[in-house]
Amino acid sequence: MFYITYAVRSLAERRRQYRSLFAVCVSAVCVILAVVFITDGMLGALQDKAKQYYGGDIQFLGGTDYRLDNADALVQTIKQYLPASVRIYNRFDYDGASTSYYFEGTEVRSRIIKGVDFTEEKELFSHFTFTEGSPAARQDHDTVLLSAPVAKKLGVHAGDSVTIFMQTIYGYNNTMNLVVSGIFQDSSLFGMYTSYMDIDALRNISGYPASYVNRICLYYPDREPTLADVEKLQHNLGMVLNMFPLPADKQQFYDAFSSGAWKKPLYALITLRANRQELSMLTGALNIIVLIIIIPLVLIVAVGIGSSYRVIVIKRTIETGTFRALGLRPSGVIKLFITESFFLLSAGFILGCLLSFIAVYILSRFNFSFIPAFDIFLTGGRILPFVNPLKLVIVLCIIFVTTLGSVLFTLHHLVHVSPVGALSATV
Repeated sequence: MFYITYAVRSLAERRRQYRSLFAVCVSAVCVILAVVFITDGMLGALQDKAKQYYGGDIQFLGGTDYRLDNADALVQTIKQYLPASVRIYNRFDYDGASTSYYFEGTEVRSRIIKGVDFTEEKELFSHFTFTEGSPAARQDHDTVLLSAPVAKKLGVHAGDSVTIFMQTIYGYNNTMNLVVSGIFQDSSLFGMYTSYMDIDALRNISGYPASYVNRICLYYPDREPTLADVEKLQHNLGMVLNMFPLPADKQQFYDAFSSGAWKKPLYALITLRANRQELSMLTGALNIIVLIIIIPLVLIVAVGIGSSYRVIVIKRTIETGTFRALGLRPSGVIKLFITESFFLLSAGFILGCLLSFIAVYILSRFNFSFIPAFDIFLTGGRILPFVNPLKLVIVLCIIFVTTLGSVLFTLHHLVHVSPVGALSATV
């Protein structure tokens, strides 16, 4: 109790002396936590957009010529190995490179069209950010969702009718009138030139059979599937289907499928990580940037506070000698200074956390959708920070242990002074 009482009183009396240390601690903690929260929020937005684009957490594809002829039977087979909460969707991904949308004489080329059942995927589409309309299904199966950039180029609004022009599998051109039921905000590579169309309408205009499916998507609404979940599903399906080993990159499966070396039909489970492997360099770069920011700041706090404590301890040599003369061992003197630094750091961490929350909240109020290609990291055009309590504790523990270790190292070499030598100092 003596150490706590004396440490608190000492900090109060020497608050001007400790002001710079406190400011360094607060600012470093604020910056480090803000960077972590913002980066996690950006990566979370990327993950959500990938889920929307790929139809969930896992894709089941393959078959014969990437065609799942017996999709309903396959769904029943997959369903028996999944928790009841997992949603299963049939999708038809169509390469729309030769497809265009027309509205009042304006043409906009497409990149990919995703045939979906809007009723079945209602829960997944609820995570989209719509600037107009909604993903409401129509009885005539003529619904299409367009990205805000494409809708702006066309000059359309929700409820307008556009004409889609594409080449069928038989080689002739075909057109169809579609109703824009919703316009979603996404200028990233996932959404910029991606449109979502009623799966029946897409089959009809492209000439594919009425039951054509080339993707079965598994969406976990409550949590992300772990590697153990995926491996278990892979093992169970491998008992009844010809399954390709879990690929780290979807291209591995595509290469094997087209090589002809594997017996058909051949199926594969493609996780989100394998699907967006091409973005791994981007996410890796973000994590490296975070480390580049965090590591120097942690070192600055640790070295700065450790060096400052060296000066503080030297200036308090007489006080140290007095405690030694009263019978306090060097370990007791170290404990006294460590208790002071503990309270100083604790107060700095608390204030730094609060300031980081305020900073990221203010940042989340700004719309950054005007930055080209940055929308992949945005939710509704904004950066929505994500606070992971476990990561918060880990970061604070790293700073705390590193800083206290630096202080302890400094004190260990300075408090071993004899009482006579300390009391005779002129500092």
